Amino acid sequence: MTHTLHRRGSIKDLHEDYVLLIFTAKGINREGSEAKMRRIWDVISRYENDLVNFGNHNPDRNAAALYDMETLKQAKSRIAHAVFRNRDRLKECLRELKDGDFGISVVVSGLTDEVGKICGELGLSPHTVNQSLGIHGKTEKLPDETALEIHTLCGHAMVSPHLIRHMVRQIKDGEITCEKAAGELSRMCDCGIFNTLRAEKLLKRMTSEENALSPGR
Repeated sequence: MTHTLHRRGSIKDLHEDYVLLIFTAKGINREGSEAKMRRIWDVISRYENDLVNFGNHNPDRNAAALYDMETLKQAKSRIAHAVFRNRDRLKECLRELKDGDFGISVVVSGLTDEVGKICGELGLSPHTVNQSLGIHGKTEKLPDETALEIHTLCGHAMVSPHLIRHMVRQIKDGEITCEKAAGELSRMCDCGIFNTLRAEKLLKRMTSEENALSPGR
């Protein structure tokens, strides 16, 4: 899976951004996997306070939050996403998943060196390692780098750069806080892999930088 792969940012920022993706395979282990996925969500739920976001690609858009952990623990999930901000808590979750021996694919996206160290500490041998080669072509058409860091937090590109700029204007006009703006952007990401913590920090950076460059401020 690669929709969690193309996140951008500094090494410092990416130390707060690890995506756990657990996915059943059609024709291999999806049939009859509902009970195992519920047990997996039970493991993930023990780390809820350490998560920035989570989901299973079936959001409830009528609710205040797209996902509810208790509901996910009872759902018929074929996929599970969880975004960790702390590598040590991610490591503990992976240890529990290893001990559970569920037989379902587990993918971790994050800094290659850190993920490699975690696997080594747990005695895990990665089956495959994918690395993003960046963006090629007419890169001059891309949004600025900070907006791009927010945009790529949703691997399906559902968080529009236009919406990001709109949120920046609202923050500068005092209509919304960076925290609430990050939450609004997160609602565009059905998967639940959008890192609202990073988005909030990036919005603060964007608005403070623009304020500093604006005359009379």
